[in-house]
Amino acid sequence: MTNHSRPGSPRSAAITWLQIVLSALLVYSLVLVVAGGAAHSLFSWFGFGPDRSIDTEQVREYLRLPYMVLGAVMAGWCALMIQLVRGPLRDGSRWAHLILVRSLALWFVLDTGMSLVLGYPTHALFNVPFAVALGVPLLRLRATVAA
Repeated sequence: MTNHSRPGSPRSAAITWLQIVLSALLVYSLVLVVAGGAAHSLFSWFGFGPDRSIDTEQVREYLRLPYMVLGAVMAGWCALMIQLVRGPLRDGSRWAHLILVRSLALWFVLDTGMSLVLGYPTHALFNVPFAVALGVPLLRLRATVAA
């Protein structure tokens, strides 16, 4: 165990926080897969569901597929990130840190940018807490990863 990975150290706290956030995202992702219809209500509540003029039972039934696919992709992404955090990142791996940072940045830029371009600023704002919750501990870990 390195000095930076001792329980209670800032590094340990960042690793623990990342695991908690990623585990919560994994659970959310699995809910999308198992209860894809529930995503409709959630997304509508946040302001980026289908427009009322097309919000019919047929549209809701169709949207279950993309919501479930979204959940499956997110679940895979979260599972991979959890394993990177619990293993190589915890051990100070620079490559694991870079992969996590690049993956998070790519998601944030594409998802948030697309949301803004398509006129869904609420969805863009929805991304910010997730980016902060994952980005801040990754920034804190930057100085502690091996070169």
